[in-house]
Amino acid sequence: MPLDSGKKIIILYILNILRKYTDADHTMTQQEIADKLLSDYGMPVNRATVKRNIADLIDADYDIGFREITRTHTDKKTGRTEENTIYTDLYYIHEFEESELHMLMDGLLFSRSVPYTARKDLIEKLGGLCSSHFSRRMKHVHSMSPDAPENRKLFWNIEKLDKAITDGKQVEIVYGYYGTDLKLHERRNEDGSVKKQLLNPYQLVASEGRYYLICNKDNYDNVANYRIDRIMDLKVLDTPSKPGSQVAGLENGLKLEKYMYQHVNMFSGEPEKVEFIIPQSFVSVVIDFFGSHVSFFDRGDGTISCSIEVSREAMRHWAGQFADTVRVVSPESLVEEIREDLRKAAENYGMQLPGGRSC
Repeated sequence: MPLDSGKKIIILYILNILRKYTDADHTMTQQEIADKLLSDYGMPVNRATVKRNIADLIDADYDIGFREITRTHTDKKTGRTEENTIYTDLYYIHEFEESELHMLMDGLLFSRSVPYTARKDLIEKLGGLCSSHFSRRMKHVHSMSPDAPENRKLFWNIEKLDKAITDGKQVEIVYGYYGTDLKLHERRNEDGSVKKQLLNPYQLVASEGRYYLICNKDNYDNVANYRIDRIMDLKVLDTPSKPGSQVAGLENGLKLEKYMYQHVNMFSGEPEKVEFIIPQSFVSVVIDFFGSHVSFFDRGDGTISCSIEVSREAMRHWAGQFADTVRVVSPESLVEEIREDLRKAAENYGMQLPGGRSC
């Protein structure tokens, strides 16, 4: 390597050293950086060279943390006392705090849509955004089993759907289901042919660790939700999407936050006013699911009356999950549907009513 090229590249090596070995809790001195230049790159330099390059990085607005100290010395030739500013406790200010990286990693760890190998690669990339001290602690992080079923087309599907939404184009999909062999299988028509569905895509969302497409099935006038990891084949068409104004529930545009709390677990259907009763101790759980959109009324007997606009099907399944705690009281037709669900559940477990009658 020519001498001048070696001098020019020193600044990049110093930046790499700071990124790899330092953070706010692990700093380096100029001498320690010089030692790393020698051990990692075989490049002997003095502290003055390190200082000059550090100053250039700081002047160029690189995120370098440091502490300045001033030292005095006497010039042996002139006898005059001179001051010298030294950079010490040097470290790279990484783009993410460690707590932020942990949060992002946790989101990947518990994602049920992202394939195992993709999760593993993404977590390793996230670890590379911080110092090696953080990366070493990543050995304590474990993801879900690699044996879980997965659709390796997930990110490809997301990319294509995003483009279709941006360009206002329809898509044609083949939707799958899992068999006992843990593999996705194509849905088929009665004649055995592969079932293809024409959709008008509007929004991609994440809910409960899975990715969904909010869309309209072209031969219907309502909103539908599709699991993106269940899409086995996808084709972006040249035909324009149906305007949302022609879809029931989207006449005034998609208000995403409202849509998400009204469609718990991404069940579709028109929202309607539902009232239910819970014990006081269950308020936190209700807020976890519905946020601040629930109206509460203290009944004075240790129970709370709740009211919210929510998809009927979503509420039916949500109330079923907490049937020992939640009691839906209106609308009556929904109450009867839940009663029927509970009767079937009781029969499924062979429960009997007093007197020997089946539930």
